Amino acid sequence: MKALLNKNKPLAIQDFFYFRLILIIFNDLIILNSTLHLSYFIRLEYFLPFKSIITVFIYSNIIYLFIFIILKIYNQYFRFFDIKSYRLYSKFFLIFSIFFAVFVLFQVNNTFIPRSLIIIFPVFLFFAIFINRIVISKLFRYLSKINENTSVVFGFDPNYSHLLFSHSKVMLFVDDKISKNRREYNGVKIKSIKFFHKNFLNIKFNNIYIINQKTFKNSRNLIREFIIRNKILVQNIEFTKQNIKFSPYFDFNFFFNRKTKVIHLPNIYDTKTILITGAGGSIGSGIIKQILKYNFKKLILIDNSEYNLYKLNQEISKFIKSKNIISHLIGFEELSPMTKIFKNDNIDIVFHAAAYKHVPLIEINPFSAIKNNFLNTFNFIKLCKKHNLPYFCLISSDKAVRPSNYMGASKRLAEIGSIYLNNFMNKNTIINCVRFGNVINSSGSVLPLFYKQINSGEPVTITHKNIIRYFMTIEEAANLVISVYKISKGGEIFLLDMGEPIKLYDLAKLIIQFSGKKIDSDNSTDIKIIGLRRGEKLYEELLVDNKSKPTKIKNIYQSIENNLSKKDFEKIYKDV
Repeated sequence: MKALLNKNKPLAIQDFFYFRLILIIFNDLIILNSTLHLSYFIRLEYFLPFKSIITVFIYSNIIYLFIFIILKIYNQYFRFFDIKSYRLYSKFFLIFSIFFAVFVLFQVNNTFIPRSLIIIFPVFLFFAIFINRIVISKLFRYLSKINENTSVVFGFDPNYSHLLFSHSKVMLFVDDKISKNRREYNGVKIKSIKFFHKNFLNIKFNNIYIINQKTFKNSRNLIREFIIRNKILVQNIEFTKQNIKFSPYFDFNFFFNRKTKVIHLPNIYDTKTILITGAGGSIGSGIIKQILKYNFKKLILIDNSEYNLYKLNQEISKFIKSKNIISHLIGFEELSPMTKIFKNDNIDIVFHAAAYKHVPLIEINPFSAIKNNFLNTFNFIKLCKKHNLPYFCLISSDKAVRPSNYMGASKRLAEIGSIYLNNFMNKNTIINCVRFGNVINSSGSVLPLFYKQINSGEPVTITHKNIIRYFMTIEEAANLVISVYKISKGGEIFLLDMGEPIKLYDLAKLIIQFSGKKIDSDNSTDIKIIGLRRGEKLYEELLVDNKSKPTKIKNIYQSIENNLSKKDFEKIYKDV
């Protein structure tokens, strides 16, 4: 019996497994011995004394237990009894019948066994077991029906879809391919996307499970308002052997009914050597993935985090051999090795994404932020200019606009410092800044935090119910950065049309809903208001002087600001 238990399982799970195993064997042996006794009665029309046929009982029980272990019947859950279970029990029936027939045909010790029992007993036994399993399955489903979820499933997997019936009452499978050949599965219809579009309002469901992303994508815009208004829970599902793995569904543009603002560029980097600082971070790696879509001469990746650089190299490994890509485990502020790189590689373009940007951490480490984000960046740009770099782009933040925290102040200083170097030092380098709001799903953003809290069963925390932020995707942020190279003349601050700001409270509700959770229910995730943090504003801005003008590229604007004089900046620099 111990061999059936997994030593790696927790003790409580082992105890439950052991108890369940005994219960199944006890249940089945009662059925087996009862049907054997009744089989004799059917054949003889009277009951024989138990002692006279005890050998048959013992042998039948041994055959049953042997096959039970070999076929791992103990892994079957009665509540999930379905077409795959029929196949398993049919195999059981066939093997048992053969072993029992051999025993009957070669019986010894004068045990009385009519040969007709070769057919009567196995048929009677497995008919009884089938009925037993079906009744238990129906009973489990009936007992859970009160709290049962109803669902529509996008996609269909013939090997594993039966597992869904333990989690929800499936009302419909939506799958174009399968519906052409097979119309029903375990009593549930499999229909086309077209059918679903016409009839979804007549189907009662409170969950959506997504097996096939493409199938759901073909329907999601039509049912978006229906999903949100009726608080339909949505999750991705993935089958692993005999288990279902649930995961959140996330598409920022779908959540807020917005179109992605990504510009397709002509091949403008053909002959360029490009250097990216902070390459392993969210924005840096996003820029790299965008650039990899185009041709370039050489790509140099700079990051002082070994883990981030390693992770990035794993992600782009298929490009490293075919394209000229080099990684350097150094900080951009290390001027000596950076000088060597500039001398050896004849850099054409620098995208400076390296920065300290986590507001709460910077509030308690202000000098580190000012040093890294402003002073080190200022010296780095001077180094670039010294080596006649043609183009430099600084990645900035909306927190630089009328800053209320050290992170924003350090980025604003970096902005005015870069504009100063563009305007008042030698004109051989085009220097600009790109300013954008929060990048959804970047490291340290609210999205990973929300998911961590949901997965651990904690309340989702926001600092204020009315707090709003501008958001964009990593793809949009990276695309904005590489697009302005085409139009910049130097000294500009570019920004993306980010649409309307988004309430974090609304975002939190959607994240919870599309993680398959409800707010204020048994399967709930609460939202907890914890109060504004030090240096945090209710809203962020993108413009210092509230003025901007469109550029030649759609959705990209240039901020119109009054620049500091040379004297004013040098005074600020001296004070810092």
